[in-house]
Amino acid sequence: MKKKITFPDWTGPAGQIITRDGENGKRPIWRAYAQDTAGDFLALRVTLEITGGSTLFERFDSEEERAAAQTEASRRVTWRNALGFAEQLWRAAPHREYVVLFRPESPNVGRETICIHQRLPSLSAAGKAV
Repeated sequence: MKKKITFPDWTGPAGQIITRDGENGKRPIWRAYAQDTAGDFLALRVTLEITGGSTLFERFDSEEERAAAQTEASRRVTWRNALGFAEQLWRAAPHREYVVLFRPESPNVGRETICIHQRLPSLSAAGKAV
């Protein structure tokens, strides 16, 4: 698992990808992911919904502050869990690449979620493989 986790700013789509270090590498490499719509094909593996977390033993001046703190806590926990689960998937099959994506709430797609996708090889690269 990553030692230092960087969290998205939660205002727009954001992602991280886990790959291996080199062709025969056995170590995971995490880096930022920017989806290339022309060349990337992603297969959804897991969807984690952000619902609001627990903020025990904290005092708030208003119900809005409490809701904001609960949502932030849940986002962070869900993001951390998604990165950990993606790394477990990668360790089971290190020849694959996994992408963890945050999707903000939208009227078109619904509540905000964090999804784990398997990155599939492009068709042009797959045609060259023997």
